[in-house]
Amino acid sequence: MKSLLGGVWLLGALNIAAAFPLGKNITQHEMDRQEPVVPGLPDRCDGLGFDAITLDEQGVTNYFKDGWVWAGHRGPARPISGAWAQVPTPLDAAFRLHRTSGDRHDHVFIFKGERVWQFHGAVSVGNFLIRDLFPGVPDAPDGAVECPKGDCAEDSVLIIKGNTMYTLDLSTNTVKSRQWEAVRDCTALSRWLDRYYCFQGTLFTRFHPVTGAVEPVYPKDARDYFMVCPGRGHASRNSSIDRRVFSRCSDVPYDAFDHDALGRMYAFRGDWYFRVDAQRDGWHPWPLSSSWPGLHGPVDAVFSWDNKMYFIKGQQLFIYKAVARYNLIHGYPRPLSDELGITDTVDAAFICPGSSLLHLITGNRMRAVNLDESPRTPQLETRIPQLRLDGAMCDGDGVWLVAGGRFYQYPSPAAITAPDSSPTTGSVTERFMGCGN
Repeated sequence: MKSLLGGVWLLGALNIAAAFPLGKNITQHEMDRQEPVVPGLPDRCDGLGFDAITLDEQGVTNYFKDGWVWAGHRGPARPISGAWAQVPTPLDAAFRLHRTSGDRHDHVFIFKGERVWQFHGAVSVGNFLIRDLFPGVPDAPDGAVECPKGDCAEDSVLIIKGNTMYTLDLSTNTVKSRQWEAVRDCTALSRWLDRYYCFQGTLFTRFHPVTGAVEPVYPKDARDYFMVCPGRGHASRNSSIDRRVFSRCSDVPYDAFDHDALGRMYAFRGDWYFRVDAQRDGWHPWPLSSSWPGLHGPVDAVFSWDNKMYFIKGQQLFIYKAVARYNLIHGYPRPLSDELGITDTVDAAFICPGSSLLHLITGNRMRAVNLDESPRTPQLETRIPQLRLDGAMCDGDGVWLVAGGRFYQYPSPAAITAPDSSPTTGSVTERFMGCGN
């Protein structure tokens, strides 16, 4: 049973709804700039826990407790009725369906008792008996979260009640249940940046959506990761860390940029990375090892080829298979000299879509290695205008060279060394990290 907050907050809900309407077009970036606490409203940093967590159709994470909702990782509490009218509170569970096929793309489903409310934005589609809309799903679930194909075998929804996890296969509308000892008694489920979490009050545990496996470092406190709380944060206790690395808009240079075969784009800085293509879900730095096991920064260069992601660190090359979860290929890391035929350091590297020609940059020297050849040997050494780069990347818009806080965009690798070439230049943080807007 999920407890109610103090009645004084609920008595003022209607008046506060008028003062703080929940705008459904608020972006995560805008929410991050708001003040975290408004006097007289509940403060999630007090350890209240959550009844439900879901993304909305704008991609903003919403945290529900009793009659209140917090939109984004920073911002004041707002009445649930301001966006999802007619839903009785407290909620049991909620999830957003992002599946593009069918007529329910970006619809939000909110569970309470034996019924489920369906919304598209702030517009109610209706409320239904859970057993009619989702046969086999129990009434009054404790949590729910979408699990797209790639994470799960098929597009699915995970629903938990007590110690039983139900998997609703959306392609067949069938339900399978199982019990995971390490994932139970959740007050909410959440998916964020391809990771799955069971919340128990203010504590959370990351779990694998297929096996239920949990790493021994959990549970952790959500106030250090999922919200901005004074004096908290997963690096707040380490005074030796330059905290500017956690701000995507700071002047600390990025070490590399890359996008993998699944379209995920990353910015790397020190021992951390940002998901560049998922800014709607928050600009949160993550440790490299949380996605690439065994890898620690800083890295010298990153590139993707043949459904694999390559990291150059010193004289070693790490190769990970680019699937829903990155897996280090057996036998790696291996020496650069064995893999690419080079013995010196690398400042940046890039490979263009559809090509097997890897470009390696050291100082102002650029060499090419054909990855289809064996053995691989560097060739075609040329000089580039930039004396020292931090990173490089090639995509459908051309080649991007990164030096400090500036990028230099060329239409092709050949244009970099052309005598009359004039690159487009601009701010890295504005172009890639959504800063200055």
